[in-house]
Amino acid sequence: MASNRKKSVQKKGVDRMSEEGDKSGSESDMSDSDMQAYTFVDDPNVLRIAIMADPEVTLGFLLAGIGYQKDRFRNYMMVETETAQEDLEQFFQSIYRRSNIGIIILDYNTAKRLRSLVQRCHQLLPVLVTVPNKLSLTTYLDKKDRNRRLRQRDAY
Repeated sequence: MASNRKKSVQKKGVDRMSEEGDKSGSESDMSDSDMQAYTFVDDPNVLRIAIMADPEVTLGFLLAGIGYQKDRFRNYMMVETETAQEDLEQFFQSIYRRSNIGIIILDYNTAKRLRSLVQRCHQLLPVLVTVPNKLSLTTYLDKKDRNRRLRQRDAY
């Protein structure tokens, strides 16, 4: 009798944890039937991050978990110096027009290559974010510092 009550209490605790979305237990504690209950549904209301950058920056973001691929679409592009300008522009326009992309991350060199196209983008979403890479870090910081000094001078 006491063992049945204990099992019932444990089961209720597991049910409560799954209802609350608490994932404090490790995955190894779950049985196969519990794992099948967790299915990942592609929600169209979820905004995703897209990235266009050199391979090192892109790989870093992919390792962080922003990579997405479904139905011959992926949200990242590894841009190298040999990448054709047409390919860059075509991929940028395809991710810019998608309704489920909320942020587009460009490295500094890619943003420079797409400057004319980016200047024509006036939508609220997706937000365009430029990040420096290893080769452009000093150039990026110098430009940022120069702009800061100009803003301070204009404020006086």
